[in-house]
Amino acid sequence: MRAGPSRLHTHARSVLATHRSASAPLCISRQVIREWLATLNRPRTGLALAELIAEAQTFDAHFAILDDTAATTAHLLILLPQASGVRVHAGTIVATMQAGGVQRLLTNNPGDFAAFSHLITILPLV
Repeated sequence: MRAGPSRLHTHARSVLATHRSASAPLCISRQVIREWLATLNRPRTGLALAELIAEAQTFDAHFAILDDTAATTAHLLILLPQASGVRVHAGTIVATMQAGGVQRLLTNNPGDFAAFSHLITILPLV
C-alpha cells in the first residue's frame, strides 16, 4: 500500500505553486529528472512504474526542461577545479543552469551547492 505524499513533497509542491503564480520561470534539468526517477523507482516507494512514468511525462507541461548539451559540459569543465570535493552531480546541475541562463536554484540540499554560491542564488526549500 502506498503512503500519502511526504510533508517535504507537499511543501515542495506548495512552494512551486507560489513561484508559478508569481510567473517565475520554473526549469528542471534532464539530470534532475533522471535522479528523481532513480530515487522513486525503488520498491519501498510503493509507486507503480506506470504511475512514475506518467508523472515524469507531465514535467514538460510544468517546467522548461534544460538539456545536457556541449555547453553544459564546457561549463562543467570550468567549474570542477573551483569546487574541489564537490560532487559532479551538483556541478552538472550548476553547469546546466549556466548553459541555460538560469540564476536561481530551489533545492532541498543547499549544502551540495554552497561551493557555487558565488555563481548562483541558492533558495533553500526548507
